[in-house]
Amino acid sequence: MHNISEFKINKHKYGLTLVEEDMAAKFYRIIQKDREQLGKWCSWANKIRFIDDEKDFIKAARQDCIFILAIIDEQNPIGIIDLHNLDEDKHTCEIGYWLSSEYQGKGIMYNSLQVMNCYAFNFFDIEKLKIISQIKNMKCRHVAERAGFNFKEIKDPFAIYTKEKTDWE
Repeated sequence: MHNISEFKINKHKYGLTLVEEDMAAKFYRIIQKDREQLGKWCSWANKIRFIDDEKDFIKAARQDCIFILAIIDEQNPIGIIDLHNLDEDKHTCEIGYWLSSEYQGKGIMYNSLQVMNCYAFNFFDIEKLKIISQIKNMKCRHVAERAGFNFKEIKDPFAIYTKEKTDWE
């Protein structure tokens, strides 16, 4: 596994690497453990009932996403961040993310989001990023705001945040 980006939080090293199918078992264990929490916000979590479901999900995500990365602690996957729903005409896409409950609240997702902003704006010709969060998912919304995304609107049941390349540069 080769990290494409690394960052430290309190002297502990985390990384981002391309998602691979051989990570399915580790992701599956996290989903099993955090199913109730993940399922509140991510409908896909309730559909992952077997390791093969996770393998299929990874295959589909690698085809459907512009860029999908595993967030890792040492060599262990602990979450995912991705770019998806590309609109090539408008140069926009969405960022999706989730993180194991035991790693939340440490700044890992904030740092991962900063790396993803860099890739989106510098390598994928994206002009505007969107985060679409469930209105009641305050953790997701807090990360978006902390990472400099601007609240745009409510489209019940979602809160929509955006960040433009001109705001990032």
